[in-house]
Formats: sequence, C-alpha cells, structure tokens
Amino acid sequence: MSEWPYMTAKQGWVAISRHPKTGTDTAPVLFWEVDDNGIKPLVKHPDGLMVEPKNVRDVVRATPKAAFLLAAGYELEALVERAVTDREFELIEHVRQLIKRAWTDGE
Repeated sequence: MSEWPYMTAKQGWVAISRHPKTGTDTAPVLFWEVDDNGIKPLVKHPDGLMVEPKNVRDVVRATPKAAFLLAAGYELEALVERAVTDREFELIEHVRQLIKRAWTDGE
C-alpha cells in the first residue's frame, strides 16, 4: 500500500446519510481513504476536517438532481415507516408519484 492512503474523488460522488432524528442529508465526497479495511468516503466537516460521514445510507456518483431525488426517496421511505393513518399513506403516495415523475422526466 502506498504511503498516502488518500485518493481525490472525481466530481459527482455524493454520500447520502440518514439520521433518525435529523433526517436525510447529502454531502459531496471529496476524498477516498484506502486502507486494509477497504475504501471509505471522506466529506468536509463544518470545522474543516475531512471525516467519514455518519449514518451513511448510500454513496453514489450522480448528477445533483439524481442525488437529490435518491435522498428524497430515502426520506419518503422513513415516512412510510412512521405513517399510521390512511391520509398519511395517501400523501406519501402522492409524493412518491412526484418523485417518480421527476426521475423519469430526465435532466
């Protein structure tokens, strides 16, 4: 293994995180850390340090629109897990249809 265990990430890589209290978030992956345990994405923490994102749900290379729609889908999935009433499920289905239409409409 090389002495420098970091690789610059190409543009478009995004880490999508899902925290139970704060919801879904996206962050651009700036570097990859390569070590004996594999490859980890690194994002810029608000204090300026490069850190592995917490509660990562997915790491994808996507357009901003596609990353946003994927994150919205994960948030919708969390809403389904908490929904109880028929009205909540109806609203979730409406939003699901909007996300699906935005996905299929292209860039």
